[in-house]
Amino acid sequence: MRKRLLALAMGLVMTASVLAGCGAKEAGETAPAANAENSAAEQGAAESSASEGTQAGGTVSDQDLVDLRLIFYGDMSSRREEFFKNEFHDAVLEDLNIDLTVEFLPWGSDTNVSTMLASGERFAVEYIVSNYDWHTKGYLAEIDESLLETHLPDLIATRGENNGFECTKYNDKIYAVPFGNKPYAGSMQYFDMRGDILDELGYSPEDINTLEKLEEAMAACKEKYPDMRSVMNIDFLPYALWAYCGDGTRSVNEANDFVYVNEEEEGDTVYSYYESEAFKKHCGITSKWVELGYIDKDLITNPSQSDADWNAANCFARNGMPGSLISSSLKTADPDAYETMVKVGDQLKIKNKDYDWGIAISAADQENVSRWLDLFNWMYKDQDHFNFCVYGVEGKDYEVNEDGSITKLVSDSFIDSWFMEAIPYNVYDSSIPQETIEEYEHFDDDAVFSKLTGFSFDTKPVATEVAMLTSVYDEKLKPMLWGFLDYDENIDSVLAELKAAGLDTYVAEYQKQFSEFYAQQNQ
Repeated sequence: MRKRLLALAMGLVMTASVLAGCGAKEAGETAPAANAENSAAEQGAAESSASEGTQAGGTVSDQDLVDLRLIFYGDMSSRREEFFKNEFHDAVLEDLNIDLTVEFLPWGSDTNVSTMLASGERFAVEYIVSNYDWHTKGYLAEIDESLLETHLPDLIATRGENNGFECTKYNDKIYAVPFGNKPYAGSMQYFDMRGDILDELGYSPEDINTLEKLEEAMAACKEKYPDMRSVMNIDFLPYALWAYCGDGTRSVNEANDFVYVNEEEEGDTVYSYYESEAFKKHCGITSKWVELGYIDKDLITNPSQSDADWNAANCFARNGMPGSLISSSLKTADPDAYETMVKVGDQLKIKNKDYDWGIAISAADQENVSRWLDLFNWMYKDQDHFNFCVYGVEGKDYEVNEDGSITKLVSDSFIDSWFMEAIPYNVYDSSIPQETIEEYEHFDDDAVFSKLTGFSFDTKPVATEVAMLTSVYDEKLKPMLWGFLDYDENIDSVLAELKAAGLDTYVAEYQKQFSEFYAQQNQ
């Protein structure tokens, strides 16, 4: 952070900002007041920030020293560990008087984290309110809406039109702070494809607008590069193929949700996906792709290999999102490689939230909510703070080039760029054309908010059913969805298992909760 890192004494700038909603409602309603300890902490923090200096060399925060523990998902490399134990820790301690410990857990550690929360451990962790149920179990701290303008002015300003907190609410209470500001529409409705290979094969992204054209391009790639993987990351493949499987446009909250809504019809009807004709048609497509060699069986047995193949520029396509347009990650493996977006069919471009992930605070750490908010705001205070969080120490981990682009000097990640990304602070690779950047930054312009925006399904009433249904999904439905288990031969027995596991009860409970939510949003 240039001079700031040498001084390690830049204070917080507290400015006011107006909140805007992410969906049908504005975020101006005030949530119930937090507990007495939190209110006292908030008042003290406000008084402290008002008296602090705001320039480099200003006074250090005079709030009491507090120990906080932050958990991210991912791998802890040697330089990443060193950075968070030393430079990042020292900067946070100097500026905010927070003794911060940063840990990384592998993706898929949800059960472990849930156990930690239930046992009363104090920490904050990456979280998506609409996709998880920890807030419904009382595991997470409530974030008083009155704290936002005081403690998160820079984060809110950075989020721009996406600064609403409706997508992080449950029963009108906020349970996470949303991070980032970037396009969120069309996520997984598109195929992220190797644009350089399309060029070789004589296709433009616009040419591939039907399933037939997509399969034609996949066949041409398989012929030219027989050892290259055709597709990976197909958990969300139903999104991208929906135009050829079902009516309207489908939306779900999670990849393995058992229900969906039709975005192109009025009303709050919830449909059972695995009993639908759409599921049958999808299985027909994927089983054909397995026969043609487009889907490899190791996607189930060894999914990490498909990730490795993509990163080694040895994969043609995957489910994608707008960020693929500005990615330069493949260039390490192949300097000529680049990614492009392909959409087959005419389904609507949907967005059901305005953040990738946020950070939630454990209920056991309720008294420190305001201090956590100060930390989150500090991360977005200015370009230097943002670069520090994402790229590390200038001169040691990265350099800023004359054209403003950044050259990384280490291969390690710090706070993942996709998590922190905010258009006001984005630094694009110099190889990305300006027209691509414009397309990316305006990707949401013609998007439609999903009916599910802001909806969070409370699984407590059907916890037993969810456990049994998930077991059937992992063992039978996922292989069938991906084309490895024959639909016609197995669907009757699988549906019988789903019914025995409580599918009807699950669908009825989902319908009940969603109907209540939908009525509130449209009153």
